[in-house]
Amino acid sequence: MAMICWAMNDYSHVRNIGLCHSVQGTAAELAKYIGAPLDEISYWVAGINHMAWFLEFKWKGNDAYPLLREKFKDPEVYSKPDAHWAGADIVRAEIFKALGYFNTESSQHMSEYVPYFRKRPELFEKYKLKVAFDDTSAQREARRASQEEEIRQQLEGEGRIEISRSNEYCSYIIESIERNKPLRVNANFKNTGLITNLPQGCCVEVPCLVDGRGVHPCYVGNLPPQCAAMNRTNVSVQELGVKAAVERDKTLAFQAILVDPLTSALLTISEIEEMVDEMFKVESNYLQDFK
Repeated sequence: MAMICWAMNDYSHVRNIGLCHSVQGTAAELAKYIGAPLDEISYWVAGINHMAWFLEFKWKGNDAYPLLREKFKDPEVYSKPDAHWAGADIVRAEIFKALGYFNTESSQHMSEYVPYFRKRPELFEKYKLKVAFDDTSAQREARRASQEEEIRQQLEGEGRIEISRSNEYCSYIIESIERNKPLRVNANFKNTGLITNLPQGCCVEVPCLVDGRGVHPCYVGNLPPQCAAMNRTNVSVQELGVKAAVERDKTLAFQAILVDPLTSALLTISEIEEMVDEMFKVESNYLQDFK
């Protein structure tokens, strides 16, 4: 999302915002961890998509971080199979303990953005990440075929389309604008000084106020320096990825992957070159105009 929004912001005239469910989803998970009703929780979250930080986490107006830290002294709280919708939440617990702020993305996904958790096969077991790869290729293909058939039936009027409101922001934003009903969400915007210690022009995820006049991103200021440092490692990948796509430049694509934190923790430069060559060959039908 960050790269798509960044490219649209810099190379098109399309007005856009990037929406994710990580912030509101994580807020519900944190409420569950401390045993609080979600409607009594408030928060202030900012960073980049899939790596934003709960800069404030409050229960009934009081700082709830001390309670969360106390809960996380017991590894069973975050390491049990049902700790999180995707399983154990060990990665985020480790990041929280190391940096002091809770991250918005699931442990399974967050582990892909940093170099610490997927270095060796035994770490998949230690951090309980193996569950993400338990399905066989045949099982994944069967699940995809079933989903595509369901969509086909819906498009052709053969299947029923269930309509219910989820926690995704889109319908709430539309309602807020159409009815001039004030709302606050988190969304992805161009960084025009919103987060002052992340690069100007990158794509940031910040609190936004919504009303009849539209969506208004909020000024955040500086992130805690350790959080900003973690974000910058991925912003660099995004910047190079956008340039690679727009300029159709294979060398820039290689360099984007070269600086990726997890890739660079696992592979040498020559191995990354070999992997990129292999990927470009596999996707050659779609990349013919790359130089």
